[in-house]
Amino acid sequence: MTPKYTRGSINRIGKILIADDISPKERDDALGELSDWRSLHLEPMNAFQARLRMYVKNIDPKYGIVAQRLKRTPTIIDKLKNRQQVMKLGEMQDIGGLRAIVSDVAKVRTLEKKYDQSRTVHVLRRKRDYIAEPQESGYRGIHLVYSTVNPKKPDYDGLLIEIQLRTRLQHLWATTVETVGTFFRESLKSSQGSPKWLDFFKLVSAIFAYEEGEQPHEAYRDMTYQELLKLLKDYVDRQSIWASLRMILSAGMESSAMKEAAYWVIESYQKGPFNRVYCFDKGEEERANAVYRTFEESYRCRSQETQVVLVSVDSIKKMKKAYPNFFSDITDFNKELGRLLGEI
Repeated sequence: MTPKYTRGSINRIGKILIADDISPKERDDALGELSDWRSLHLEPMNAFQARLRMYVKNIDPKYGIVAQRLKRTPTIIDKLKNRQQVMKLGEMQDIGGLRAIVSDVAKVRTLEKKYDQSRTVHVLRRKRDYIAEPQESGYRGIHLVYSTVNPKKPDYDGLLIEIQLRTRLQHLWATTVETVGTFFRESLKSSQGSPKWLDFFKLVSAIFAYEEGEQPHEAYRDMTYQELLKLLKDYVDRQSIWASLRMILSAGMESSAMKEAAYWVIESYQKGPFNRVYCFDKGEEERANAVYRTFEESYRCRSQETQVVLVSVDSIKKMKKAYPNFFSDITDFNKELGRLLGEI
């Protein structure tokens, strides 16, 4: 951990942020420290992103997408609250997160092999293969967690950076889970919420897994692809899934002030119909982070009227593909669902 922020001091900040008996000043001070510590992840993330872009460009130049983001403060606090018995802030592995999306599983495996064979001073702390063994929720992908090593800049030493490797279908599934959860105010991403949606996404995940030639979660391995399709059609009809998905799509947010940039701060209004988007050029990451922090500390964000996120992608088009949930855009998922139901 960094000289300024020891593991113990970071864990103390996390305890303050989920405590019920702290003063407003204590909370504000803790939020400021969290923001400062979180911003330290930007520079090592940029270094990891450069390598990831190189790999993806060689493996999947036509479709491959690379994106990065800092974890939102409300999401950090929710994660600590939901898992406070086992989760400490200093152990949270995805404060700084990168994502690579490629077209198929074979390309994910090639990308994974690149990291397995790479020579780096950074330490691989954890690897999870959720393609071979999907989570119970249906989530699939590969997660690599590195602990940064930087003797020349000790402030960055020991920070955890997570890299997610996904296929297009895995990404569509995951971002639609987030979009539906946000729209209906349910923590579906954390497997909390109505059985209607949790069971629906488990079923779709199992079908997507078979389509990619992979094993679904063990709960569905005794069913054939055709049996799952029939089950999906019945479920969609019985639970009025289409009506709900079209409701989300009709409320999709339009974005203002969009232009090519190195960093975007996106403020999403929970009751739409638009986003505020602030663009920053390369070299302006400190300014982008300052704006991001200002919005996070605003009343609109604290009252959950808005959500705000700081992301970096190399084009607007790819940004919308990498983070469709920020725009309530589930168009591609709906097309895939319609395709599946049309096969029956």
